[in-house]
Amino acid sequence: MAGTLRKPTYKYMHVILNQCVRGRMPQAMFAVFLHSLLRAVICLTGVSLAFSFFPSGKASSPFAVLFAALVLVTGFLLVEILTYGLYGIISPLVRNKAASIKDLFRGFTDRSRRVVKAALVFTMINVAAMVVLGILSALPLRPVRMLSGSLGSNAVVLVAALAYIVLAALLTLPFTFCYLILLSKPDAGVGESFSVSWKLLIRQVLHFIGFIIYAGGREIVIVVVIQLLLFVLPRGEGAGTSMQLLATLASFIGVLAEYRALTRGYMAVCIYFFGETGILRPHGSTEAVPSVPEAAPEETDTTGDTAP
Repeated sequence: MAGTLRKPTYKYMHVILNQCVRGRMPQAMFAVFLHSLLRAVICLTGVSLAFSFFPSGKASSPFAVLFAALVLVTGFLLVEILTYGLYGIISPLVRNKAASIKDLFRGFTDRSRRVVKAALVFTMINVAAMVVLGILSALPLRPVRMLSGSLGSNAVVLVAALAYIVLAALLTLPFTFCYLILLSKPDAGVGESFSVSWKLLIRQVLHFIGFIIYAGGREIVIVVVIQLLLFVLPRGEGAGTSMQLLATLASFIGVLAEYRALTRGYMAVCIYFFGETGILRPHGSTEAVPSVPEAAPEETDTTGDTAP
């Protein structure tokens, strides 16, 4: 993992991304969809189970609070382990290697416990974000009181959820490469993976975010346009059959565009990590990545060396 991460040129990296996507998008999209489905099931089950201990809106005992917190933490942990597995599928696809959907669960069979430990760290970061937001919402701050008074209960919950997502994303962004480091370097420790990811990204987080957004540009635009279209289309009994069909079709296209954007985002993370070639060398290192694909015949000279 020696070397420094070079800032890639967006347009050039976008060309590489399109090459990596070609022929691999269906498998990658299915992996992202399955990951999202399992994450939704885990989160809904965890939240339902946790709140079942608060039938009247208040905790029946300290044990109920402790058990509810344990359920939520376990849910976060399971999702993080699945996220490691998702990178275990996307990363080989980007490097033109075969991947199996069963790799989504590879983190659960890791005997070194590196994945569980790394997932636990991410879980603690997510829990810390929830605690910070909980403390801020409990403080007698004027903006918080104004927000609670001007919005309905559902809107307040939505705003709180969005605030949590933004805060958790900001806290975890510098450690985005952690799982990729564990995947590409079997002897890397958990602390080393977080440290290396921090050093690689902390000075160029904005550039990294920009590339992820740039990678999903067209799909992101489609999602925004469809959401605006659905907002202005008539709904309910007052809408005609044609309008309802149009709304249904737009929703379906929007979901596909959303998953394409999400899949391209995961691929873009891998390409950014492995460098400008997308498959050959990470971080400007002169050593090849473990298990890189064989060079194509036209890329090999008479000495057998791979072209840069």
